[in-house]
Parts: sequence; structure tokens; C-alpha cells
Amino acid sequence: MGGPAAEPYDFCLSFATEQRPYVEEVAELLRKAGRTVFYDAYETAKLLGEDLYTHLDEIYNRGSRFCVLFASEAYVRKVWTRHERRSVQDRAMREAGAYLLPVRFDDTPVPGLRGTTGYVDARVTSPAELVRILLEKLAGEPQAATVSASILAVKADPHTDLEDLVRKALSHCRVSVAPELISARGSSVTAVVPEAVLSVAEVVVDVTATIADLARKGSVPALRIAVHRGQVPAGQPGESVDLTEAAEAAASAAVADVFDRVPEAGCVIVATQRVFDTVIRPGRGGCNPAQFSWTTTADGRGLYVKVPGFPQYGRPARPAGATPAGAAAPRTYHFGGPVTAGQIGDVNFFGSDDDRH
Repeated sequence: MGGPAAEPYDFCLSFATEQRPYVEEVAELLRKAGRTVFYDAYETAKLLGEDLYTHLDEIYNRGSRFCVLFASEAYVRKVWTRHERRSVQDRAMREAGAYLLPVRFDDTPVPGLRGTTGYVDARVTSPAELVRILLEKLAGEPQAATVSASILAVKADPHTDLEDLVRKALSHCRVSVAPELISARGSSVTAVVPEAVLSVAEVVVDVTATIADLARKGSVPALRIAVHRGQVPAGQPGESVDLTEAAEAAASAAVADVFDRVPEAGCVIVATQRVFDTVIRPGRGGCNPAQFSWTTTADGRGLYVKVPGFPQYGRPARPAGATPAGAAAPRTYHFGGPVTAGQIGDVNFFGSDDDRH
């Protein structure tokens, strides 16, 4: 069997199955950023019939610019991850710079990985923020910092001035956001509300209700209000994966179907899976999960729909822990402060946990 060409991948990902939901999102974001990534689910056809012991050694030892090692108790005890780790560490010994980039899910010691090696803590770092760090490491240049935010996507008839509607609603809620955080996109508008300004729960409860009320008074037909939670570039957001996810939620055919099933509905409020899992289901800030009904997009992503004035609409919300056939498991992440690329993979010397920056 011929091995792969030298470094055909920007990143290879080494992880235990228990961490797959987080790692899968990292892989997806890296691909959307135009990077090449070795992630087993993308390589099913290539791996079929191969001598995996030899092939994986080629990938993890010589086939990638960087290896992202997702360390955990499960990672340390499993046979195949042990094989991958040994290949990675053999390469790391020959490299003058960082090759192994550790990401920790817990504090389990990893054989051969020194405690002085900089790492990213997945317990306080979202997949989007980790990808920013990895891209910065790859480029050798700082990438734009990101902030945690609620992302509103509002969609209606293309002749409706939705940008003015959203600005008025935020003003009514006494929320001040920079003008560049609200942008028109065809027949929809997106608005970024940093969590430092207003909590996600307040956006779900208060801001959406105000937008819906103003739309009703202005006779805006078939209004869709989607709320997502994610990371956006600090300053002028431009484009990001999370902005796109919010816009796609508002434009989803599953949401359009609501108006077909309930023609009298003037507005539909949509929460993404992440918002439901982290804010609505726990009942934060007055959120009531019983008001939301579960549906899915064509690609299996969960959405939770609320139809003001129609509390019994549609199917009941999916029970906690249940996963629809073909859909990804719910992903809940904690959003921490920015982590610099220089802290991952390079050797740093810390006097104690309190000295880590």
C-alpha cells in the first residue's frame, strides 16, 4: 500500500468516540474555513480495505501539518488512540516547532505529554473558538478574536423594512448595539447581540416578543425570528459559521411549513438546538420549554419552534437526551474567554494553575 503524499492535510484529529460531537463540529468548521482535515467520518471510502495500522501511522506521523489531540480519560485507555498518539509523539520528537496541539476534556495525564505543554481547555472553549486558534496557529498570524453572542435572524416579505424593525425592537428593550452588528441580507436581517450586553435568555424572551409585537402592529406577514448562540468576530462581524446557521434556521423549510399548518399564525419564533439545550430547556431567565415544539431541518439539525398565540402547535418538544434518527446528538458547550494560539502546542512554564494565561 502506498502511503499518502507528504502533509496532504492541514490538520489530523485524534480523539476518542466519547468526544465525537465536539470534534465533529471542529472538523466541519475547519472544512468550511477551506482547510484540509483528516477526520475519520470523511475518509470512509479511503479507509475501506486499507491496513489501518500502517495507514493511520502514515497520517499521524507524516501526513498532516498539525495534529490536534483531544485528550481525555477515554482517549488514554483506548487501543487505537494509543496507536495514533505514539505516531504523533514520534513526529513531535523530530519537529523543531509545535506539531502536537493538545485539547483537554479533563485532567487525565497523557503518557509522553508534558504538563508544561500549552493546551486548550475544551471545557471552557467552544468549537468555533478552538477553530480560530487552530487557524491562527496554521497561518502564523493572529486571527480576529471572537465574542460570545446571541444571533438573531429575522426574515419576512422582501418589501418589509426588517432592519428598522429590529433596531426599534432593540431600542424598546433598551439594548444598544453598534450599527455594524445589524445587517440586511436580501429578505432577512441578522443582528448580533453580545452576551456581555444582554443574556441569551433575555433575547429569547424579551427581544423576540418585542419584534413580534412591532411586526403585528405593522402588519408584517409571515415573520420568522430565529435565535442562535455562537461565536462571531469581534468588531464588525462580516461572515461566520454561526451567523450562517442563524440565517439558515430562519430560512428553513421546516419553519415555512409552520405557516402552511397554521395559516393564522403571523409570526414564528425559532431556537436552534444550542439555544434550546443551554437556555430554554433549563428554564433560564423565564424561558418556558413547554412553549416550544421540536422539528428538524432537511439535514437533521434540531430546531425548536414557538408560535405566539398557538401554544399547542405541532409536536411536543423532544425529551431531554432523545436524539432523532439520523440527527447529530445535542451539543452543549461553555463559552470561555479568548485563548491565544501561542498557548497550544508550545512549551510554557507555569508556576501553578493560577499562573496560566
